[in-house]
Amino acid sequence: MLKIEGVYHDIDPYWSTEKARGLYTLVYVTEGKVVYYIENKQLELEKGEFLWIPDNLYRAWKNHQFKSHRKYTVLFSTETKTVDFPLPFPAKDQLFRYKPRNSAYFEQRFAFLYVQWLGQRTYYEQLSRNILSELLLLISQERFEQSASPGKETVVRKVQEYILYNFRNHITIDELSKIANVSPNYVTVLFKEVIGVTPIQYLHQTRVNMAWNLLTTTQMSVKEAAEYLGYCDQSYFNRMFKKWMGMPPSQVNS
Repeated sequence: MLKIEGVYHDIDPYWSTEKARGLYTLVYVTEGKVVYYIENKQLELEKGEFLWIPDNLYRAWKNHQFKSHRKYTVLFSTETKTVDFPLPFPAKDQLFRYKPRNSAYFEQRFAFLYVQWLGQRTYYEQLSRNILSELLLLISQERFEQSASPGKETVVRKVQEYILYNFRNHITIDELSKIANVSPNYVTVLFKEVIGVTPIQYLHQTRVNMAWNLLTTTQMSVKEAAEYLGYCDQSYFNRMFKKWMGMPPSQVNS
């Protein structure tokens, strides 16, 4: 069984850490860059990347020289000598980094895990373990399936990047089909095959993740955040936020 020791959300941290080991570590960078030192290796992680650090390796990190960063970190152990879930790599002692396809969904799950761990509501430990297990299994699934052809990956990445750069605007399936040079129906099918959600679902995930960041790191009100992200109807924004985060936006800082 997994035993979570801590869940952290670093926002433009000004500190660094000394080398330590003894716990499994899962890192997900949501903004900027951060430098990790693992044994005698130096790794530069950027936005959208995972880093898995086995419990037997010494680890430390510091800020990137030119870019600040934001990241989630989960420290955990197991109650048995072997990890009781499929690992996202062949050997359990192997350092592993990976950039998942659906970054918006992974960021949302890390944010929800952080909220559960921080809030310590009823059953928070069980729910937190389930979320962590889901994340690790999703990495495993995506890593080993490799089901999409390079051609499909290229098309979907183009659509994904367009959404990420234009998520505040009104985006339609017809618009995305022209970007991908395929039919509207096929762009939806293709995107879901590779990413796991439809383009419009991905758009809402991206907006909600940004809303979370705005509500937790700025003085924006819920109404201001909704308008900034392209939602003319605040009640619709509230529904989307609750759907992906499990709570209404009004409860984020309560």
